[in-house]
Amino acid sequence: MMQTVNETISNALKPFLPLFNAFLNAGFQLYAVGGCVRDWVLGKTPKDIDFTTDALPDQTKEILSANGWKVLPVGELFGTIATIINKKQYEITTFRIKESYTRGSRHPIVRYGKELALDLERRDLTINAMAADIHGNIHDPFDGLGDIQRQILRVPRSSYHQTLSIFGDDPLRMLRLARFKARLGFSVDPDATQAAADMAGSILSVSHERWFSELDGLIRAPNFIQGIQWLMQTGIWDLIFPEFIALKTSCNEPTSLTNDPMITNKGHSLLEQTFERMLKSPAEGDFRWVSLVSFLGYAASAHPEWANQTTLMIAGEIFLRLKFSSARTEHLLRILRLLPEGLPQYRTARELAIELGQSIRDWNTFQNIRLGTLRDNSNEQKRLEAWQNALAPYLDDPACAAVRLPKDLSTTLTQTLGVRGKTLGLCLIQCQDAVLDGFLTESDPTEKFIQWVSDHFETAKSF
Repeated sequence: MMQTVNETISNALKPFLPLFNAFLNAGFQLYAVGGCVRDWVLGKTPKDIDFTTDALPDQTKEILSANGWKVLPVGELFGTIATIINKKQYEITTFRIKESYTRGSRHPIVRYGKELALDLERRDLTINAMAADIHGNIHDPFDGLGDIQRQILRVPRSSYHQTLSIFGDDPLRMLRLARFKARLGFSVDPDATQAAADMAGSILSVSHERWFSELDGLIRAPNFIQGIQWLMQTGIWDLIFPEFIALKTSCNEPTSLTNDPMITNKGHSLLEQTFERMLKSPAEGDFRWVSLVSFLGYAASAHPEWANQTTLMIAGEIFLRLKFSSARTEHLLRILRLLPEGLPQYRTARELAIELGQSIRDWNTFQNIRLGTLRDNSNEQKRLEAWQNALAPYLDDPACAAVRLPKDLSTTLTQTLGVRGKTLGLCLIQCQDAVLDGFLTESDPTEKFIQWVSDHFETAKSF
């Protein structure tokens, strides 16, 4: 088996033989390192291949330049130089013996070294502390291979105090450990769990952009619940998301897709319902993020009829905290919109389509996810189907839901009826309402719209 892994690595590194030879001829070492080696051992195809060397950044630049490779100083201050091989970018980082982050910073303070083992020792986990040479030989001074076989996550030279030191250099490593637990389903070394619990508060010193990077990967992973539960066990999750504390003890349960009053279902907490909804959500897109926050208002609001509004408020704060873009936040909040009351009419369906905009497809998908977590959903299923049928014309082209009035309507209204300013605006709104109510169609000529406004002008002035 080990020979097969070595052959796999050797074959994967063949395209980089000129790169290895260039560093060797210059008197330096070069290894593939970290996640790519781990993935090869696990039988996976790595997303990226990173390299490490004892050459200093300036020396790496000289080697690349002398051999005709492009030099990209993407992280030169931190020891990383990139180049392009076969139209893809690869990073080469100088051996480090120390890497730490100051409070709130996204950039490490590094000290360079000359020994591969010392570079591997300062890495976050043993399964990531492996390197491979051009022949596929794995350098594994901290038994990462054994830990993969034992399915355990621990830091190099594992002990409680060593784990404190590793986490102390960069507290984000606690979130990274949770992400790998979610990805691989491995158990966590007890010393690592205890160390994370004892220094959980240090996660607050990490920039929120770096939080998001790890958390986003965590909730998309196959075993995301295990990752979240470990973060809850250590207290880290509650520091990042204090809003979730109330979910653990609240047993309220929504009874419809329109936020009807809730009933008590003893023993089935909102946290359990959150996990259930997330399990029904695909990893692609943002559905697990939406499911994650979808019950927060039910625990926070004393008035069930306002639970969704409370959810939207809390969710918006969380997305802001994690530095989501404004556009992405608006998209997620639209997906969280509840199903309107009753059955759809032409106007109400089109207004909903206008409100949802480009989010309509994801909203439609999320309603099916919500339906799957209602205990008695037979009536709601029929109602949702009616709404989805009414919205079907807008799914392929959400923009077609918007009311399109004749281009010359504003000018013609001013010229023929003398309306201006706010009154003109009210007349245009009345025309839109007439289209939504079916009294006019968008294909009607301008003259018909003018006649409609003329017949209803007193109504418009009353506003």
